[in-house]
Amino acid sequence: MSPRQYGSISSDGDAAKESVELLGTHGENSTHIGTIVVSDHCSGRLKETKKWFPYALGALIGVVAIGYLHGRYPRVVDHVVPTDDRKANRVPMPQPLSSLDPASDLGFHSTKRSGLASPSKVWQQFAPDKEDQQQQLEYTKPLPTNAWYMNLLSHKAASDPSKAGEVAHVYTIPYIVGVSPPTPKNMPISATTTMAGIELFLPVMKTSSRNMQMVFDKYNGVSLGALIDEKKVKNIGEDDAATSYHVINDGSATSISPLGVSLRWNHLDMKTYIVRGMPYGTVAYGKDVLPTILAGNRPSSIIIDKDDSNKMQCGSLTGKPVEQDPKTKAPISNDGAAHTYTVEKELVFHLKQSDFTWVVFFSKPVKLRCFSDAIPVVSVAAPNEEVQFRVDVTEVISEEDDDEELVVRMAVASECTTGKSTMNEHCDNTLGYDTVSSNVEEYLELLRKGKDFYPKNPLIGMEFPAGDENDERVTNVVFDWDFTSTKVDTSTAADQASTSLRGVTPSNDNDDDALIMFALPHHLKSLSETDSSMCFHTFHGRTCIVHGSKWELPVDHGDPQSFLADRPPLADVIPDIAEALKEDVKFQFSSNVLRGAADTYFPAKIMSKIGRIIEIAHELKQLSDGDAPSYADADEATIAESASAAAAVDLPSDSEIESLLDGLQDSVEIWLRPGGKAEKGAEAEFLFDESWGGFVNCGCNYTFHKGSPDKGTCNNAFPSTCPALVDVNEDFGNGFYNDHHFHYGYHIYAAAVVAKYRPEWGKRMYERVLMYIRDVANPSVDDKYFPVFRQKDWYLGNSWAAGLMSMELSPHGREQESSSEAIAAFEGIALFGAAMMNAFKDDAEKFESARMVRNVGEFLTSMEVEAAKRYWHVYGEQEGTTTNSSLVKNSTVSTHINTYPSQYTKKVVGMMHDTMASFQTWFAPQDVVSYGIQLIPFTAVAQRRDDPEWTRELYPVYAESCETADMGNDQNSGFCVKNGWSVVQAGLLAETGKIDEAISMAKGIPKKVYSSEGASGHSATNTLWFISTRKIEEELGE
Repeated sequence: MSPRQYGSISSDGDAAKESVELLGTHGENSTHIGTIVVSDHCSGRLKETKKWFPYALGALIGVVAIGYLHGRYPRVVDHVVPTDDRKANRVPMPQPLSSLDPASDLGFHSTKRSGLASPSKVWQQFAPDKEDQQQQLEYTKPLPTNAWYMNLLSHKAASDPSKAGEVAHVYTIPYIVGVSPPTPKNMPISATTTMAGIELFLPVMKTSSRNMQMVFDKYNGVSLGALIDEKKVKNIGEDDAATSYHVINDGSATSISPLGVSLRWNHLDMKTYIVRGMPYGTVAYGKDVLPTILAGNRPSSIIIDKDDSNKMQCGSLTGKPVEQDPKTKAPISNDGAAHTYTVEKELVFHLKQSDFTWVVFFSKPVKLRCFSDAIPVVSVAAPNEEVQFRVDVTEVISEEDDDEELVVRMAVASECTTGKSTMNEHCDNTLGYDTVSSNVEEYLELLRKGKDFYPKNPLIGMEFPAGDENDERVTNVVFDWDFTSTKVDTSTAADQASTSLRGVTPSNDNDDDALIMFALPHHLKSLSETDSSMCFHTFHGRTCIVHGSKWELPVDHGDPQSFLADRPPLADVIPDIAEALKEDVKFQFSSNVLRGAADTYFPAKIMSKIGRIIEIAHELKQLSDGDAPSYADADEATIAESASAAAAVDLPSDSEIESLLDGLQDSVEIWLRPGGKAEKGAEAEFLFDESWGGFVNCGCNYTFHKGSPDKGTCNNAFPSTCPALVDVNEDFGNGFYNDHHFHYGYHIYAAAVVAKYRPEWGKRMYERVLMYIRDVANPSVDDKYFPVFRQKDWYLGNSWAAGLMSMELSPHGREQESSSEAIAAFEGIALFGAAMMNAFKDDAEKFESARMVRNVGEFLTSMEVEAAKRYWHVYGEQEGTTTNSSLVKNSTVSTHINTYPSQYTKKVVGMMHDTMASFQTWFAPQDVVSYGIQLIPFTAVAQRRDDPEWTRELYPVYAESCETADMGNDQNSGFCVKNGWSVVQAGLLAETGKIDEAISMAKGIPKKVYSSEGASGHSATNTLWFISTRKIEEELGE
């Protein structure tokens, strides 16, 4: 990787065009660590190993081994504003799903975390004061683990932000923001002085056929903060730094925002608010702190207060005159001295190498001076310095009794001022739409109008559908940006700023539209006005300025979710389904699954698989008995044909189905019995994590019994040994909050099946199943035990699977692999809620609780489906489109809007990060895996998830990748069949409308595949059901 670029793509030779700097990338000669699953037909537990960051385990063990102590900085008291009720009432806030304490009320063992698995010291304001610095901290509220900004809150960032580097970067969109400003060198400054503050970078997209990354030249960034002399700082404790900071706690229930994070420096009276979609970087300074601005480019001009005749001259680095090369002349005074200037409101400066024009706004008049390097007339080639330009505020001009903060705001006004950027992508004129660089003066005026209003701690609210089931099935999501003003009280500002989302148009571009934010294409759909030209091209498409202090974003639930498809199985396929059912209904759960002696993922897939078999058996029996279920997309004749076919075949007996349901009930329940093995619960027991607020698994050190290679047990128990709590490689990182929605979604789906047919069991287990749901989908800030919607990124709309270790190690931020398993997780929640509404039909209070569960599940499913279509599913260009027209909103040519450039040729994204998308997975290098991981499991929601146009484009490359995976060497021979990907291929073929061919393909899959490790989540019954309930080719149309 180039030292100047973040996440850059290699460009050395043709072969390197497809290679990327990615942690965990499978190189051609690398050793691949695959995934060995728990096979239910084997009673031994084969340890699963996930290809996580190669050094994660070593780093973690090292920390734990030396007895990492969770000390704290000297406590800095934040201003606590007792306005919790007023603030929360600004948006609709759902009630909690439950108020029960997981430990005292439900009986689960609780644990506190240490080392890298614990919250870092940036959370000090959320912990009560304690004299004993060596004790693990307790926290006053649950903390986020998967939020987009977590890289700013890592242990590395907490220890010393100045050394955290790229790992402590977040993508606010359009900026990448860091907290490691460079140290000013070769300038008049003390050797022990460093800078605290934020860095702003404006990235561009680099694309190859299988990778896309947001990259930037680090010298093109600009930092805003303050200088601090480490020698003069008092009370710096062990494992502390002069530049350290903490998360601000305003004392309210909503002080932790999913849209942003507020930071205050420990040794400077300085704060910043880092928020998604922010057009400016914002830093607020206390009375005794003076701002500094650093840049890695030399300026070509500096204009004060919009006056072209009032241009600033800097001092040279040496303080002496410099005879400059006239072609690259910097604004340095003739005598080389730094002179002081008065600035009333703003500075506008153009940086030569980047070709960026920046504007800096000051909420009060200031006096300042600047320093710059220069290229002399006779020069010798030398490496660039990180700091070539520095602005120091020397005085804030204010009244003596003025205690208001100085607020400094900084933004890019143009990324292509002269057309001579060091990165050509900043001047891309082939996008098909206008950007701010083509409207510089208009955009600069817009920034001036919005300079006084800034968001602090945004709120998310949601209003679910009303109780009447005939009402519109829409949840209204509200973003309240919690804005404040540099000039007036927030209460006054609320009357002046807009309270609805609007585009930038001449008709509404006035003082009442002061608050401006950037919005993504799916946000822009809620706008009724014409398109804005104030846009940047970002990783997520056309990103434009909108006005409004509140955004209202409706989410349509669609039709009620069901275990059933919209149509019954085809009549001529029902005999094949019945034949498969005869075998599948005889399934026997292994001892490991029934004892909870395994990881939390693969047994859950098996349970969900059995739930599908039971559901299909009931559907066919209903058809056979003449009591056909309701189908949303089938006429009476079609239903009658299927009913007749079901009546003509031999179906499993009621007792056989009940026996299978018994096993499913036992396997679901074992995981939810508190107390572990000693209390007849799971050997790998679930625990309540007090430190973060979460439901985590202890893990299993599986030991085979002597002389019994197929039998064993978990040779560990809480509290002495919990491998998943100290090793991120155990259980897919469950103890570190990886993949919770993937794992728990399968558990919830299985529980929904049991609750549907055994409502009394559902009532008894309701609160325990809610532990899974509260962990991944808690909707309420009033739930004292779990964070709100752990996985959800509200701004993007998708979920993030990566947990705690991602913020410590990945410069690309959050990550999620399987979009389809995320969708399935929320489908399971919706179905459990629906089943429990039926169970609680005579209990009004519980019925409403179950309705909330259903609404939450349906709402999250809809959001995740739409996000998958935006970010994971890639559509080809339509005839008549230009290279980049798919990036333009409201295209009339294509039925879908591609987020990505045409240079990315794959039909899916295998792994989505905050600033990178790549065609690969953590666990296997074969192309077919990247495709297939976006298509499992086969459940009813797939008919919403997989658009026919996309499946028709995807199938040929999927089939080719399956053939390719099977070629080359003996190890890969039969890869697709052995690992279950041929099952997925048959289902995908059916989604293109080729039902007969898909049935033939499915019937050719050996039965033993369905009991193999790779196909553990599939069954012959469900595969045939899935294929036979898809639309035929004629129904799909063009």
